[in-house]
Amino acid sequence: MTSRAAQARGLETRQRVVRAAMAEFARHGVEGARINRIAADARASKERIYAWFGDKDALFDEVMQVGLEELSRVVPIGTDLVDYAVRLHDTFAARPDLQRIAVWAWLHEHGRAARLPDRRLAGYRHKIEVVRRAQQAGLADPVWAPHHLLATLIAVATSWLMAPVDLHQVAADEDGPAVDHRAEVRRAAERLVRPGPADREPAG
Repeated sequence: MTSRAAQARGLETRQRVVRAAMAEFARHGVEGARINRIAADARASKERIYAWFGDKDALFDEVMQVGLEELSRVVPIGTDLVDYAVRLHDTFAARPDLQRIAVWAWLHEHGRAARLPDRRLAGYRHKIEVVRRAQQAGLADPVWAPHHLLATLIAVATSWLMAPVDLHQVAADEDGPAVDHRAEVRRAAERLVRPGPADREPAG
């Protein structure tokens, strides 16, 4: 029978593998990532990594799940959707690796025939339900379909962080006061979330 010490060592090694994989995927994406580099960084064998995760795509799914769970802990969504967008901006600004992994996921998985694991979808189902509750409570404009409002708020939260380097350079060269990008995120989110006129029809 496996001893508790051996189990703890196995768990610690697995956690090192996931951390090393997160760094590798953030730098190189799924296609460019290499299991041998992950194994070296994690001080684990490639054979053990394949035994745990099966293949590189499955390891990326695990990394995405860990990242989504971390975001949910650090940036829990509430019915104050403006505050959520600002906190999301702050987190991605402090942790660009999480944002890079999200971008690589879009490039790698967009249009992929295989269905994503249900545990990865559960977090977004929860977020959509919170957006719907905010709309029902009159805290957010019901004209939006909840999933579109969520997607747009995520885009606003990451807009300056994802803007082309050229635009960053032009902005830096502009005369005048420095722009508070966090305040701009809040302003944009407020305009999206603010309930519209009473005669507007909610999305079907």
